[in-house]
Amino acid sequence: MQLNRASMTVVLVAFVCLVTSITVVNYGPNQIIQGAFANAVANTTTIPPSSNNITLGSPRLNYIEYDNGTEGSFRPAIVNGTHGIQISFTGHGILNGINITDNGKGFITNTTGGAVYTTVRGMVVSGTGGTAGTASHVDQGIGHYGAEGNLRDSGTTIITKATGNLAFIRNMVGIYKDEIDKAGNAITKIWFWK
Repeated sequence: MQLNRASMTVVLVAFVCLVTSITVVNYGPNQIIQGAFANAVANTTTIPPSSNNITLGSPRLNYIEYDNGTEGSFRPAIVNGTHGIQISFTGHGILNGINITDNGKGFITNTTGGAVYTTVRGMVVSGTGGTAGTASHVDQGIGHYGAEGNLRDSGTTIITKATGNLAFIRNMVGIYKDEIDKAGNAITKIWFWK
């Protein structure tokens, strides 16, 4: 079957339009992005050499806490439409030579790839009387369940308020790592910076 000249012209024009549109669609935005990036780099002020050596330094405090899940601490919950597990805990440790108790609640949700996301709010209390102190903390972490069923996660803890003999940890930020077994027993290690 032979194509007439008009049909071949239409096919050729369609092909040229297709190649042109692919070029414009792919080349145009890339040029815009490259131009915007070049302008951003050109307008950025130079970073002084002393700023190139930013380090975390040594932690101010290291802390280990031993937690136990409270009665019925692992239970299904829905928070803002998200399904997860709510936990309640009580922990004990020694922070800078001070015996403390930590009470709080956490919420664990599943994320992509089998990871879990944990949020915790708690209150650290040291003793009673005039020198007693309190410290509120907020934690966020990400982790996974091991083959044996233990939850391991790492994240950050922020001390939002602190009073009494715990005032020295006010506004500190910590990096934590913990492991929680199926019975709710946990060990948490925190490295604090200020």
